[in-house]
Amino acid sequence: MGGTWLSRIPIWNLVKLKVKKHSDLTDVTANQHHTKYTNGEAVTAMGVKGDANPLHHDKTALGNASLTYIIDGAGSAITTGLKGFLEVPFGCTITRVTMLGDQSGSIVVDIWKDTYASFPPTDGDSITAAAPPTITTAQKSQDSTLTGWTKALSAGDILAFNVDSCATVERLTVILLVERT
Repeated sequence: MGGTWLSRIPIWNLVKLKVKKHSDLTDVTANQHHTKYTNGEAVTAMGVKGDANPLHHDKTALGNASLTYIIDGAGSAITTGLKGFLEVPFGCTITRVTMLGDQSGSIVVDIWKDTYASFPPTDGDSITAAAPPTITTAQKSQDSTLTGWTKALSAGDILAFNVDSCATVERLTVILLVERT
């Protein structure tokens, strides 16, 4: 039998194909809800043939994602104060923060979080505790310890980026590495 797996499926089986959200499935295990075809092959939501794609139900299989915010001083050292907002598109947990400056210098950025309903976030909504992301006489920094941080983010949360202090850095990229939940 030549051709792709799709060409081997009788046309009446193609009519049965439907996309269902996992939340719509009841009394079904993770390995039972994918459409089975007459030749015993199945296609998971990730498009992999086989009875069960082991990665399909593994949250880390989707990979980590990053939430990135850029602060630009427009050719001058970045000034202190609130620089803007970012909406969190999905539920996740922060696993690392990276800061990359355009040049060597020092900068401290606090990150505030609040719900959309309670917008705007304020200093009292800080998620960084006593360990805000900091570059000290360097061009970059990275922290995966995140001591005291509130790491859980919900879809729709609003993050605010506030520069507490800055010397020399004119453009900064703040990257939050997150794992989807």
